Amino acid sequence: MKIVALSLVLAAATAAGAVAAPSPLVPPFITSLVKAKAGSLAYAPTRAPANYRYLSYSWSPATRMLSIRLHDKHYRAGNARHTAIFTAEWFGGSLASCADGKQKTIQYDGNKVYWDSRVAWRCVRGAGGRNVKLLASGPTLPDVALAQIVSSGKRL
Repeated sequence: MKIVALSLVLAAATAAGAVAAPSPLVPPFITSLVKAKAGSLAYAPTRAPANYRYLSYSWSPATRMLSIRLHDKHYRAGNARHTAIFTAEWFGGSLASCADGKQKTIQYDGNKVYWDSRVAWRCVRGAGGRNVKLLASGPTLPDVALAQIVSSGKRL
Protein backbone atom coordinates (compact mmCIF):
# COMPACT_ATOMS: atom_id res chain seq x y z
CA MET A 1 0.00 0.00 0.00
CA LYS A 2 2.85 2.38 0.86
CA ILE A 3 4.46 1.71 -2.52
CA VAL A 4 1.24 2.55 -4.38
CA ALA A 5 0.81 5.78 -2.38
CA LEU A 6 4.44 6.76 -2.99
CA SER A 7 4.03 6.05 -6.71
CA LEU A 8 0.95 8.27 -6.87
CA VAL A 9 2.78 11.12 -5.08
CA LEU A 10 5.76 10.85 -7.45
CA ALA A 11 3.51 10.74 -10.51
CA ALA A 12 1.63 13.85 -9.35
CA ALA A 13 4.88 15.72 -8.63
CA THR A 14 6.28 14.81 -12.04
CA ALA A 15 3.09 15.93 -13.82
CA ALA A 16 3.04 19.23 -11.93
CA GLY A 17 6.69 19.92 -12.76
CA ALA A 18 6.37 19.08 -16.44
CA VAL A 19 4.88 22.24 -17.85
CA ALA A 20 4.79 22.52 -21.61
CA ALA A 21 6.65 25.47 -23.08
CA PRO A 22 4.29 28.11 -24.42
CA SER A 23 3.95 28.18 -28.17
CA PRO A 24 5.50 31.20 -29.92
CA LEU A 25 3.23 34.11 -30.82
CA VAL A 26 4.16 33.89 -34.51
CA PRO A 27 4.19 30.26 -35.74
CA PRO A 28 7.64 28.85 -36.69
CA PHE A 29 6.59 28.20 -40.29
CA ILE A 30 5.56 31.85 -40.66
CA THR A 31 8.82 33.10 -39.10
CA SER A 32 10.76 31.09 -41.68
CA LEU A 33 8.70 32.66 -44.50
CA VAL A 34 9.20 36.14 -43.01
CA LYS A 35 12.98 35.59 -42.77
CA ALA A 36 13.13 34.45 -46.39
CA LYS A 37 11.12 37.40 -47.70
CA ALA A 38 12.06 40.31 -45.41
CA GLY A 39 15.73 39.46 -44.83
CA SER A 40 17.26 42.21 -42.66
CA LEU A 41 13.78 43.55 -41.78
CA ALA A 42 12.61 40.21 -40.39
CA TYR A 43 11.34 41.21 -36.94
CA ALA A 44 8.38 39.76 -35.07
CA PRO A 45 6.66 40.42 -31.74
CA THR A 46 7.14 37.77 -29.08
CA ARG A 47 4.40 38.98 -26.71
CA ALA A 48 0.91 40.38 -27.13
CA PRO A 49 -1.91 41.57 -24.88
CA ALA A 50 -4.13 38.93 -23.30
CA ASN A 51 -6.25 37.01 -25.83
CA TYR A 52 -4.39 38.38 -28.86
CA ARG A 53 -3.13 35.78 -31.34
CA TYR A 54 -1.28 35.74 -34.66
CA LEU A 55 -3.58 36.46 -37.61
CA SER A 56 -1.45 37.08 -40.72
CA TYR A 57 1.59 38.81 -42.16
CA SER A 58 2.38 40.81 -45.28
CA TRP A 59 5.62 41.86 -46.93
CA SER A 60 5.75 44.71 -49.40
CA PRO A 61 8.93 44.58 -51.49
CA ALA A 62 8.16 47.98 -53.04
CA THR A 63 8.04 49.83 -49.70
CA ARG A 64 10.27 47.31 -47.85
CA MET A 65 7.73 47.07 -45.05
CA LEU A 66 6.81 44.01 -42.99
CA SER A 67 3.46 43.89 -41.15
CA ILE A 68 2.29 41.22 -38.73
CA ARG A 69 -1.36 41.30 -37.66
CA LEU A 70 -2.61 40.07 -34.30
CA HIS A 71 -6.26 39.79 -33.31
CA ASP A 72 -8.34 39.25 -30.20
CA LYS A 73 -9.55 35.65 -30.27
CA HIS A 74 -12.94 36.68 -28.84
CA TYR A 75 -13.86 38.53 -32.06
CA ARG A 76 -14.07 37.62 -35.74
CA ALA A 77 -10.69 37.70 -37.46
CA GLY A 78 -12.02 40.34 -39.88
CA ASN A 79 -13.01 42.73 -37.08
CA ALA A 80 -10.45 45.53 -37.53
CA ARG A 81 -11.38 47.18 -34.23
CA HIS A 82 -9.82 44.24 -32.39
CA THR A 83 -6.70 43.88 -34.53
CA ALA A 84 -3.19 45.12 -33.76
CA ILE A 85 -0.56 45.61 -36.44
CA PHE A 86 3.18 45.23 -35.76
CA THR A 87 5.34 46.82 -38.47
CA ALA A 88 9.09 46.83 -39.19
CA GLU A 89 10.52 49.37 -41.62
CA TRP A 90 13.84 51.07 -42.35
CA PHE A 91 14.38 54.30 -40.45
CA GLY A 92 16.45 56.94 -42.23
CA GLY A 93 17.13 59.07 -39.17
CA SER A 94 19.47 58.57 -36.25
CA LEU A 95 18.50 56.60 -33.16
CA ALA A 96 18.42 59.91 -31.27
CA SER A 97 15.81 61.32 -33.67
CA CYS A 98 13.56 58.27 -33.28
CA ALA A 99 11.59 60.02 -30.53
CA ASP A 100 10.56 62.92 -32.79
CA GLY A 101 6.77 63.36 -32.70
CA LYS A 102 6.24 61.51 -29.43
CA GLN A 103 3.66 62.58 -26.88
CA LYS A 104 4.80 60.12 -24.25
CA THR A 105 7.73 57.83 -23.42
CA ILE A 106 6.97 54.43 -21.90
CA GLN A 107 9.69 52.27 -20.36
CA TYR A 108 8.68 48.66 -21.01
CA ASP A 109 10.93 45.65 -20.33
CA GLY A 110 14.00 47.87 -20.39
CA ASN A 111 13.11 49.43 -23.76
CA LYS A 112 12.10 53.02 -24.39
CA VAL A 113 8.90 53.03 -26.39
CA TYR A 114 7.38 56.23 -27.78
CA TRP A 115 3.69 56.93 -28.25
CA ASP A 116 1.74 59.62 -30.13
CA SER A 117 -1.86 58.73 -29.12
CA ARG A 118 -2.30 56.26 -32.01
CA VAL A 119 0.99 54.43 -32.56
CA ALA A 120 3.73 53.08 -30.31
CA TRP A 121 7.26 52.70 -31.70
CA ARG A 122 10.92 52.22 -30.94
CA CYS A 123 14.06 52.13 -33.05
CA VAL A 124 16.81 49.52 -33.03
CA ARG A 125 20.13 49.12 -34.77
CA GLY A 126 19.49 46.51 -37.44
CA ALA A 127 21.67 44.27 -39.55
CA GLY A 128 24.53 46.05 -41.24
CA GLY A 129 24.19 49.04 -38.91
CA ARG A 130 20.99 50.37 -40.48
CA ASN A 131 18.28 51.63 -38.17
CA VAL A 132 14.93 49.87 -38.03
CA LYS A 133 11.69 51.34 -36.70
CA LEU A 134 9.32 48.89 -34.99
CA LEU A 135 5.74 50.14 -34.70
CA ALA A 136 2.44 48.87 -33.30
CA SER A 137 -1.05 50.26 -33.73
CA GLY A 138 -4.51 49.09 -32.80
CA PRO A 139 -7.67 51.17 -32.48
CA THR A 140 -8.89 49.74 -29.17
CA LEU A 141 -5.58 49.02 -27.43
CA PRO A 142 -4.15 51.39 -24.80
CA ASP A 143 -0.62 52.76 -24.96
CA VAL A 144 0.83 50.15 -22.60
CA ALA A 145 -0.57 47.24 -24.66
CA LEU A 146 0.98 48.67 -27.83
CA ALA A 147 4.24 49.25 -25.94
CA GLN A 148 4.21 45.57 -24.95
CA ILE A 149 3.98 44.50 -28.58
CA VAL A 150 6.71 46.91 -29.78
CA SER A 151 9.02 46.20 -26.86
CA SER A 152 8.89 42.47 -27.55
CA GLY A 153 9.92 42.84 -31.20
CA LYS A 154 12.93 40.62 -31.95
CA ARG A 155 15.01 40.04 -35.05
CA LEU A 156 14.34 36.61 -36.53
